[in-house]
Amino acid sequence: MEGNTGHPVFETAYGKIAVNICYGRHHPLNWLAFGLNGAEIVFNPSATVGELSEPMWPIEARNAAIANSYFVGSINRVGTEVFPNPFTSGDGKPQHADFGHFYGSSHFSAPDASCTPSLARHKDGLLISDMDLNLCRQLKDKWGFRMTARYDVYADLLGRYVKQDFEPQVISDPLLHKSA
Repeated sequence: MEGNTGHPVFETAYGKIAVNICYGRHHPLNWLAFGLNGAEIVFNPSATVGELSEPMWPIEARNAAIANSYFVGSINRVGTEVFPNPFTSGDGKPQHADFGHFYGSSHFSAPDASCTPSLARHKDGLLISDMDLNLCRQLKDKWGFRMTARYDVYADLLGRYVKQDFEPQVISDPLLHKSA
């Protein structure tokens, strides 16, 4: 479940580190919040199974690293956990005793769009990577994403979105409503 502790960044001897827990990776504003708080490395520990999320696994973290000018450590477990009592997942499928295969594939993404090779899908591994944290600042300066972002516009939109009477800004093609 979602937490209520904000998006803290921990200043350590190894850099400014944050943790984006599991499902949080599917929410781009989580990644943004860690970046706004000054993260240089964001770890994303997960226990994620295939089908729906595996195709997104190499994309989400890499995009977050690029857009926020920090490194991302994508960590996923491997194997299958079997439970003594079958359960349903609310997806209409029959009862089962496991969540599916945790596909591993842990890797690091860098703010320059580079990535380490992923670890295996079926066995535990250890990934060690050198990270030049100066790259975070260099790419912030080079790309200027923060300079060109429209934070005031985003804040206004989000402020309106959370209200009951929100109306999206949609401009319709006049031809859609033209009578014959």
